Amino acid sequence: MTRAISVPSILIGLGAGLASALLFAALVGGSMLALPLFLLAPLPIAIAALGWGSLIGLIAAGTAIAAVGIGLGTPAAIALTLADAMPMLVGAHLLGLARATDPNDPSIREWYPIGRVLTALTIAVIVTTVAGGFAIGFDLDETTAQVVEGYRAMMMRGGVAPAQMPDATQLEPFVRGTVRLMPAFFPASWLAVTVFDLWAAAKIVAKSGRLARPAEDLAAIELPAGAGLIFAAALAASFLGGTFGLLASVVAGALFAAHLFVGLGIVHTLARRTEARIIVLAAVYGLALLFTLPAALIALAGLLEPHLGIRRRGASARPR
Repeated sequence: MTRAISVPSILIGLGAGLASALLFAALVGGSMLALPLFLLAPLPIAIAALGWGSLIGLIAAGTAIAAVGIGLGTPAAIALTLADAMPMLVGAHLLGLARATDPNDPSIREWYPIGRVLTALTIAVIVTTVAGGFAIGFDLDETTAQVVEGYRAMMMRGGVAPAQMPDATQLEPFVRGTVRLMPAFFPASWLAVTVFDLWAAAKIVAKSGRLARPAEDLAAIELPAGAGLIFAAALAASFLGGTFGLLASVVAGALFAAHLFVGLGIVHTLARRTEARIIVLAAVYGLALLFTLPAALIALAGLLEPHLGIRRRGASARPR
Protein backbone atom coordinates (compact mmCIF):
# COMPACT_ATOMS: atom_id res chain seq x y z
CA MET A 1 0.00 0.00 0.00
CA THR A 2 1.53 3.28 -1.09
CA ARG A 3 0.20 6.77 -0.49
CA ALA A 4 1.43 10.26 -1.18
CA ILE A 5 4.28 11.19 1.15
CA SER A 6 4.09 14.53 2.91
CA VAL A 7 5.99 16.22 5.72
CA PRO A 8 3.28 15.35 8.29
CA SER A 9 3.29 11.69 7.23
CA ILE A 10 7.09 11.55 7.46
CA LEU A 11 6.91 13.02 10.96
CA ILE A 12 4.33 10.37 11.85
CA GLY A 13 6.71 7.70 10.59
CA LEU A 14 9.57 9.11 12.65
CA GLY A 15 7.39 9.32 15.75
CA ALA A 16 6.11 5.79 15.28
CA GLY A 17 9.67 4.54 14.94
CA LEU A 18 10.75 6.24 18.14
CA ALA A 19 7.72 4.82 19.95
CA SER A 20 8.58 1.35 18.70
CA ALA A 21 12.19 1.76 19.87
CA LEU A 22 11.03 2.84 23.34
CA LEU A 23 8.71 -0.15 23.62
CA PHE A 24 11.50 -2.46 22.49
CA ALA A 25 13.89 -0.96 25.05
CA ALA A 26 11.35 -1.41 27.85
CA LEU A 27 12.67 -4.93 28.36
CA VAL A 28 15.90 -3.45 29.69
CA GLY A 29 14.03 -1.84 32.58
CA GLY A 30 13.09 -5.16 34.13
CA SER A 31 9.75 -3.98 35.56
CA MET A 32 6.52 -5.99 35.56
CA LEU A 33 5.31 -4.09 32.50
CA ALA A 34 8.56 -4.63 30.60
CA LEU A 35 7.50 -7.78 28.76
CA PRO A 36 4.00 -6.58 27.70
CA LEU A 37 5.49 -3.31 26.43
CA PHE A 38 8.22 -5.20 24.59
CA LEU A 39 5.63 -7.41 22.87
CA LEU A 40 3.86 -4.26 21.62
CA ALA A 41 7.02 -2.91 19.97
CA PRO A 42 5.87 -3.78 16.40
CA LEU A 43 2.50 -2.03 16.92
CA PRO A 44 3.55 1.56 16.05
CA ILE A 45 5.26 0.34 12.86
CA ALA A 46 2.08 -1.46 11.82
CA ILE A 47 -0.08 1.59 12.57
CA ALA A 48 2.16 3.80 10.44
CA ALA A 49 2.18 1.33 7.55
CA LEU A 50 -1.56 0.63 7.57
CA GLY A 51 -2.62 4.22 8.10
CA TRP A 52 -0.12 6.15 6.01
CA GLY A 53 1.31 3.63 3.58
CA SER A 54 4.12 1.11 3.30
CA LEU A 55 6.79 3.76 2.73
CA ILE A 56 5.89 5.50 5.98
CA GLY A 57 5.97 2.12 7.68
CA LEU A 58 9.45 1.63 6.26
CA ILE A 59 10.49 5.04 7.65
CA ALA A 60 9.09 4.03 11.05
CA ALA A 61 10.98 0.73 10.96
CA GLY A 62 14.21 2.41 9.91
CA THR A 63 13.87 5.00 12.67
CA ALA A 64 13.25 2.30 15.27
CA ILE A 65 16.23 0.27 14.10
CA ALA A 66 18.53 3.31 14.14
CA ALA A 67 17.36 4.42 17.58
CA VAL A 68 17.79 0.96 19.09
CA GLY A 69 21.17 0.58 17.40
CA ILE A 70 22.38 3.86 18.90
CA GLY A 71 20.93 3.22 22.33
CA LEU A 72 21.37 -0.53 22.80
CA GLY A 73 23.91 -1.58 20.19
CA THR A 74 24.00 -3.49 16.92
CA PRO A 75 22.80 -6.89 18.24
CA ALA A 76 19.62 -5.28 19.59
CA ALA A 77 19.07 -3.47 16.30
CA ILE A 78 19.43 -6.76 14.41
CA ALA A 79 16.94 -8.40 16.80
CA LEU A 80 14.40 -5.61 16.22
CA THR A 81 14.90 -5.87 12.47
CA LEU A 82 14.34 -9.61 12.36
CA ALA A 83 11.66 -10.02 15.01
CA ASP A 84 9.62 -6.82 14.64
CA ALA A 85 10.30 -4.78 11.53
CA MET A 86 10.48 -7.37 8.75
CA PRO A 87 7.40 -9.50 9.59
CA MET A 88 5.30 -6.43 10.37
CA LEU A 89 6.23 -4.61 7.17
CA VAL A 90 5.41 -7.71 5.14
CA GLY A 91 2.03 -8.18 6.80
CA ALA A 92 1.01 -4.52 6.65
CA HIS A 93 2.01 -4.20 3.00
CA LEU A 94 0.06 -7.28 1.96
CA LEU A 95 -3.01 -6.14 3.89
CA GLY A 96 -2.98 -2.96 1.82
CA LEU A 97 -2.72 -4.70 -1.56
CA ALA A 98 -5.80 -4.62 -3.79
CA ARG A 99 -6.65 -4.70 -7.47
CA ALA A 100 -9.59 -3.22 -9.34
CA THR A 101 -12.00 -5.85 -10.64
CA ASP A 102 -14.36 -3.54 -12.53
CA PRO A 103 -12.78 -1.22 -15.13
CA ASN A 104 -15.83 1.01 -14.97
CA ASP A 105 -15.75 1.37 -11.18
CA PRO A 106 -12.29 1.67 -9.59
CA SER A 107 -13.84 1.56 -6.12
CA ILE A 108 -14.67 -2.12 -6.58
CA ARG A 109 -11.49 -3.91 -5.56
CA GLU A 110 -10.33 -7.39 -4.68
CA TRP A 111 -8.15 -7.37 -1.60
CA TYR A 112 -5.20 -9.65 -0.96
CA PRO A 113 -6.67 -12.74 0.78
CA ILE A 114 -6.27 -12.72 4.54
CA GLY A 115 -5.20 -16.37 4.49
CA ARG A 116 -2.29 -15.52 2.21
CA VAL A 117 -1.32 -12.71 4.55
CA LEU A 118 -1.11 -15.25 7.39
CA THR A 119 0.92 -17.55 5.15
CA ALA A 120 3.34 -14.75 4.29
CA LEU A 121 3.68 -13.83 7.97
CA THR A 122 4.42 -17.46 8.79
CA ILE A 123 7.14 -17.60 6.14
CA ALA A 124 8.58 -14.28 7.34
CA VAL A 125 8.76 -15.51 10.95
CA ILE A 126 10.41 -18.75 9.82
CA VAL A 127 13.02 -16.90 7.75
CA THR A 128 13.81 -14.33 10.45
CA THR A 129 13.99 -17.00 13.17
CA VAL A 130 16.43 -19.08 11.13
CA ALA A 131 18.48 -15.96 10.34
CA GLY A 132 18.55 -15.03 14.02
CA GLY A 133 19.55 -18.56 14.99
CA PHE A 134 22.50 -18.50 12.63
CA ALA A 135 23.42 -15.01 13.82
CA ILE A 136 23.64 -16.03 17.49
CA GLY A 137 25.07 -19.44 16.66
CA PHE A 138 22.46 -21.57 18.44
CA ASP A 139 24.04 -24.77 19.71
CA LEU A 140 22.03 -27.24 21.79
CA ASP A 141 24.89 -28.40 24.01
CA GLU A 142 26.36 -24.95 24.57
CA THR A 143 22.99 -23.34 25.26
CA THR A 144 22.06 -26.12 27.69
CA ALA A 145 25.31 -25.64 29.60
CA GLN A 146 24.78 -21.87 29.74
CA VAL A 147 21.22 -22.24 31.06
CA VAL A 148 22.34 -24.74 33.71
CA GLU A 149 25.14 -22.45 34.89
CA GLY A 150 22.80 -19.45 34.86
CA TYR A 151 20.25 -21.32 36.97
CA ARG A 152 22.86 -22.41 39.50
CA ALA A 153 24.22 -18.85 39.70
CA MET A 154 20.71 -17.51 40.30
CA MET A 155 20.22 -20.02 43.13
CA MET A 156 23.51 -18.95 44.71
CA ARG A 157 22.46 -15.29 44.56
CA GLY A 158 19.23 -16.34 46.25
CA GLY A 159 21.17 -17.66 49.23
CA VAL A 160 21.09 -21.38 48.44
CA ALA A 161 24.19 -23.15 49.76
CA PRO A 162 26.30 -24.96 47.15
CA ALA A 163 25.75 -28.26 48.99
CA GLN A 164 21.96 -27.86 48.67
CA MET A 165 21.95 -27.06 44.96
CA PRO A 166 21.18 -29.82 42.46
CA ASP A 167 24.16 -31.07 40.53
CA ALA A 168 24.60 -29.96 36.94
CA THR A 169 24.15 -33.55 35.77
CA GLN A 170 20.74 -33.61 37.47
CA LEU A 171 19.60 -30.38 35.82
CA GLU A 172 20.99 -31.12 32.38
CA PRO A 173 18.31 -33.57 31.10
CA PHE A 174 15.41 -31.27 32.02
CA VAL A 175 17.15 -28.16 30.71
CA ARG A 176 18.16 -29.93 27.49
CA GLY A 177 14.56 -30.91 26.81
CA THR A 178 13.39 -27.35 27.43
CA VAL A 179 16.11 -25.83 25.25
CA ARG A 180 15.31 -28.35 22.51
CA LEU A 181 11.79 -26.93 22.33
CA MET A 182 13.00 -23.34 21.89
CA PRO A 183 13.38 -23.49 18.06
CA ALA A 184 9.70 -24.49 17.83
CA PHE A 185 8.33 -22.41 20.70
CA PHE A 186 9.82 -19.09 19.64
CA PRO A 187 8.41 -18.90 16.07
CA ALA A 188 5.03 -20.19 17.28
CA SER A 189 4.74 -17.60 20.04
CA TRP A 190 6.21 -14.79 17.96
CA LEU A 191 3.83 -15.42 15.07
CA ALA A 192 0.99 -15.09 17.60
CA VAL A 193 2.47 -11.80 18.86
CA THR A 194 2.90 -10.49 15.31
CA VAL A 195 -0.65 -11.39 14.31
CA PHE A 196 -2.05 -9.79 17.46
CA ASP A 197 -0.10 -6.57 16.90
CA LEU A 198 -1.18 -6.42 13.27
CA TRP A 199 -4.81 -7.03 14.24
CA ALA A 200 -4.65 -4.36 16.95
CA ALA A 201 -3.06 -1.90 14.54
CA ALA A 202 -5.81 -2.51 11.99
CA LYS A 203 -8.45 -1.88 14.66
CA ILE A 204 -6.78 1.36 15.74
CA VAL A 205 -6.36 2.64 12.18
CA ALA A 206 -9.94 1.66 11.33
CA LYS A 207 -11.19 3.75 14.27
CA SER A 208 -9.38 6.75 12.81
CA GLY A 209 -10.99 6.18 9.41
CA ARG A 210 -7.68 5.71 7.62
CA LEU A 211 -7.91 1.96 6.99
CA ALA A 212 -8.70 1.41 3.31
CA ARG A 213 -9.34 -2.32 3.64
CA PRO A 214 -12.97 -3.11 4.51
CA ALA A 215 -13.91 -5.23 7.51
CA GLU A 216 -14.03 -8.97 6.87
CA ASP A 217 -14.83 -12.18 8.69
CA LEU A 218 -11.50 -13.28 10.19
CA ALA A 219 -13.07 -16.55 11.35
CA ALA A 220 -13.14 -17.69 7.72
CA ILE A 221 -9.35 -17.57 7.39
CA GLU A 222 -7.80 -20.44 5.40
CA LEU A 223 -4.29 -21.65 4.69
CA PRO A 224 -3.04 -23.15 1.40
CA ALA A 225 -3.84 -26.83 1.02
CA GLY A 226 -0.18 -27.82 1.14
CA ALA A 227 0.43 -26.14 4.51
CA GLY A 228 -0.80 -29.20 6.39
CA LEU A 229 1.52 -31.54 4.53
CA ILE A 230 4.48 -29.25 5.13
CA PHE A 231 3.61 -29.09 8.83
CA ALA A 232 3.41 -32.89 9.09
CA ALA A 233 6.74 -33.35 7.30
CA ALA A 234 8.43 -30.67 9.42
CA LEU A 235 7.04 -32.16 12.63
CA ALA A 236 8.40 -35.59 11.72
CA ALA A 237 11.79 -34.14 10.72
CA SER A 238 12.02 -32.11 13.93
CA PHE A 239 12.78 -35.33 15.85
CA LEU A 240 16.00 -35.71 13.88
CA GLY A 241 19.21 -34.44 15.36
CA GLY A 242 21.56 -31.76 14.16
CA THR A 243 20.92 -28.58 12.26
CA PHE A 244 18.29 -30.14 10.01
CA GLY A 245 16.17 -31.12 13.00
CA LEU A 246 16.42 -27.61 14.45
CA LEU A 247 15.38 -26.03 11.14
CA ALA A 248 12.45 -28.43 10.89
CA SER A 249 11.43 -27.46 14.43
CA VAL A 250 11.27 -23.81 13.41
CA VAL A 251 9.00 -24.63 10.46
CA ALA A 252 6.80 -26.93 12.56
CA GLY A 253 6.45 -24.36 15.34
CA ALA A 254 5.41 -21.54 13.01
CA LEU A 255 2.95 -23.72 11.08
CA PHE A 256 1.50 -24.98 14.36
CA ALA A 257 0.64 -21.40 15.29
CA ALA A 258 -0.78 -20.74 11.81
CA HIS A 259 -3.09 -23.76 12.05
CA LEU A 260 -4.00 -22.70 15.57
CA PHE A 261 -5.40 -19.48 14.11
CA VAL A 262 -7.45 -21.49 11.64
CA GLY A 263 -8.69 -23.63 14.52
CA LEU A 264 -9.66 -20.53 16.48
CA GLY A 265 -11.61 -19.41 13.42
CA ILE A 266 -13.54 -22.68 13.65
CA VAL A 267 -14.21 -22.03 17.34
CA HIS A 268 -15.51 -18.53 16.56
CA THR A 269 -17.76 -19.88 13.81
CA LEU A 270 -19.26 -22.57 16.02
CA ALA A 271 -19.58 -20.22 19.00
CA ARG A 272 -21.92 -18.00 17.00
CA ARG A 273 -24.58 -20.67 17.41
CA THR A 274 -24.88 -20.09 21.15
CA GLU A 275 -25.88 -17.09 23.23
CA ALA A 276 -23.00 -17.87 25.60
CA ARG A 277 -20.50 -17.03 22.86
CA ILE A 278 -18.36 -14.71 25.01
CA ILE A 279 -18.10 -17.28 27.80
CA VAL A 280 -17.21 -20.07 25.37
CA LEU A 281 -14.55 -17.99 23.63
CA ALA A 282 -13.07 -16.79 26.92
CA ALA A 283 -12.83 -20.37 28.16
CA VAL A 284 -11.26 -21.63 24.92
CA TYR A 285 -8.70 -18.82 24.75
CA GLY A 286 -7.87 -19.22 28.44
CA LEU A 287 -7.30 -22.96 28.11
CA ALA A 288 -5.26 -22.52 24.93
CA LEU A 289 -3.02 -19.96 26.60
CA LEU A 290 -2.49 -21.95 29.79
CA PHE A 291 -2.27 -25.53 28.56
CA THR A 292 -0.62 -27.23 25.61
CA LEU A 293 -3.21 -29.95 24.97
CA PRO A 294 -6.19 -27.62 24.24
CA ALA A 295 -4.00 -25.54 21.92
CA ALA A 296 -2.88 -28.73 20.15
CA LEU A 297 -6.48 -29.88 19.71
CA ILE A 298 -7.50 -26.51 18.27
CA ALA A 299 -4.53 -26.60 15.89
CA LEU A 300 -5.50 -30.15 14.90
CA ALA A 301 -8.98 -28.90 14.03
CA GLY A 302 -7.39 -26.22 11.87
CA LEU A 303 -5.22 -28.86 10.23
CA LEU A 304 -8.23 -31.04 9.40
CA GLU A 305 -10.48 -28.17 8.31
CA PRO A 306 -9.64 -28.39 4.56
CA HIS A 307 -10.65 -32.06 4.59
CA LEU A 308 -13.63 -32.02 6.97
CA GLY A 309 -15.13 -28.58 6.32
CA ILE A 310 -16.05 -28.10 9.99
CA ARG A 311 -16.97 -24.43 9.56
CA ARG A 312 -19.10 -25.13 6.52
CA ARG A 313 -21.05 -27.80 8.37
CA GLY A 314 -21.34 -25.99 11.67
CA ALA A 315 -22.01 -22.41 10.59
CA SER A 316 -25.71 -21.65 10.91
CA ALA A 317 -25.48 -18.01 11.88
CA ARG A 318 -24.37 -15.04 9.82
CA PRO A 319 -21.00 -13.49 10.81
CA ARG A 320 -21.40 -10.72 13.34
